[in-house]
Amino acid sequence: MSYSMKETVDTGLSRRRFLTGALAAGAALTLADRLALAQTMASGGLTAKDIHGIGVEPGLVRMALNENPIGPSPRALQAIAENMFKINRYSFGGGDIFGALAEFDGIELPPPPPSRSGGTGRMGGGFRFRRRTPFFITAGSGALLSQISLAYLSKGGTEVIEADMGYGDVSGEAENYQEAGLDVNIVRVPVKDYKHDLDAMLGAITPKTSVVVITNPNNPTGTLLSFEEQEKFVAAVPENVLVVIDEAYIHFVRDPEYKTAVSLATRHDNVIVTRTFSKVFGMPAMRLGYGICSQAVQEKLRFYSTGRANALAMAAGEASLKDRNHYNRSRAVVQHFRDRLEDEFTKMGLEYIPSESNFMMVDLGKPSMNIMREMFQKGVMVTNRRRQQMPTWIRVSSGDERETEVFLNVLKEALGKTS
Repeated sequence: MSYSMKETVDTGLSRRRFLTGALAAGAALTLADRLALAQTMASGGLTAKDIHGIGVEPGLVRMALNENPIGPSPRALQAIAENMFKINRYSFGGGDIFGALAEFDGIELPPPPPSRSGGTGRMGGGFRFRRRTPFFITAGSGALLSQISLAYLSKGGTEVIEADMGYGDVSGEAENYQEAGLDVNIVRVPVKDYKHDLDAMLGAITPKTSVVVITNPNNPTGTLLSFEEQEKFVAAVPENVLVVIDEAYIHFVRDPEYKTAVSLATRHDNVIVTRTFSKVFGMPAMRLGYGICSQAVQEKLRFYSTGRANALAMAAGEASLKDRNHYNRSRAVVQHFRDRLEDEFTKMGLEYIPSESNFMMVDLGKPSMNIMREMFQKGVMVTNRRRQQMPTWIRVSSGDERETEVFLNVLKEALGKTS
């Protein structure tokens, strides 16, 4: 079947109309939401029935999964729209996500290798030489943590150390290896004041230890370690032990001068910093993450690679990194959410953990499962992480202004009804 010139032109126009219409609808929705918020708050209390959050069905306030309530960058959506008609072709790495990452994270990259034709970085047929950068890109940071587990734990005779109230992905993989009969030891070190106890974690290292995991800011507690604490810890860890520093939520730290662990990963061969596009960039369904680490760590991980991030995710990720307005807006929404909850929880007399992330944990003073069920019946989803250790606590993820208002209204009502 062949296409006429008219059909080709019509297709191009349809694509442009699709993109223009989609972006315009998104802008209109934002304005409508603002007007609806002002009108509803003036007339009475908001309920979940008044809500249609971005990326979720109407009438549901989803504040359980640490998602971004404002959605992805418009530039990311534009990049997806501009590339989605190319998915019938294999992708060989168009764009420069490595350069965008380097600029965003403040890392100087070596120049790309020369091509066989004398240019830079590209071979005939669209293939590239592998560029040596500190970035290891994967289909989500969860996939990266799984690769770390495979590379460093799956042969047995190994050990992983993690905080008992940390994210727990690597130690969870280790449990699977144990069930398969492998000799993998798991050491979970108690937290101190809801923070990683790095001295205790250092003291737990044995000759069998292969991996130590730090989640910073921590999930689910939202607490933060200083750069100096981590630097001291890394310097004391044996060089044969991999230190994983999971910085999925690092972009929500309040202090704009906070120093991340990037320089530890670029200076030490046994440190990897893991990052994700699921949080501040608002793209969990795209599955895009990356690590910052040495070439030695990359080679070990690459041996266990089962695939890579898809072309649309890479294009959207590169565009997101270049959209500072969306990045700053995501941070501002989370900051407003945290400030509002701290103020309300204090008025309600509830204990909470001040958070450096896009979620907060609060002690309701009564079994949290009963309250969660009551809230879900009213259209509000929250969660209770570490239920055995903290049976009266919930973790609530950031919402926009309207969703946060509904959460507080429903929480107050549920607290009055449950025992």
